[in-house]
Order: sequence, then structure tokens, then C-alpha cells
Amino acid sequence: MYLLKIILRIIGFVFLAIGIVGILTPIPFGFVFIVVALIFLIPTTPAAVTWVKILRRRSSRFDQAMQGLSYRLPFPFRRILRRTEIVDRF
Repeated sequence: MYLLKIILRIIGFVFLAIGIVGILTPIPFGFVFIVVALIFLIPTTPAAVTWVKILRRRSSRFDQAMQGLSYRLPFPFRRILRRTEIVDRF
């Protein structure tokens, strides 16, 4: 089980690196890789949940994008992204 978490973290960080490089290209396909990276990192890395929650609080645009994306994804992935939703809204 612990080995699986390490493998999933490595895969997530690889996708995150590809996504960051991909954002800098003329066609910003990096966002897709970043979302895939988050799907790998959120269940395995508690710090990833914290960082995504912080980003969602700071940027309403990012929060709306994540919320819209979580409605379009299949259930298992939607459940993962919903762990980062901000509950204490006014």
C-alpha cells in the first residue's frame, strides 16, 4: 500500500512538471496535465489538498474552474476534486 502511494505521488509530480512546462507553450495544454496531476496527488498527498484549498480561496477564477470541472468528471474523479471544495463560503 505504501509503495502504491509513492508510485502515485511520483506519477502526479511528473504530470505536474509536464503541466507547468505545458502552460508556457503557445497552446496551453498544460492545464489538462495539471488536473490529471491533482487527481493523482490529492488522494495521496495531504499537502496537495491544503494547497488546492488555499488556491481556491485566493482565486475565484480557479475555484470556478475547479467547480465546473468537478461537475463534468466521472464520479470517482469528481469525488477526489470535491475534497478540495471550500465549505465556509458566505
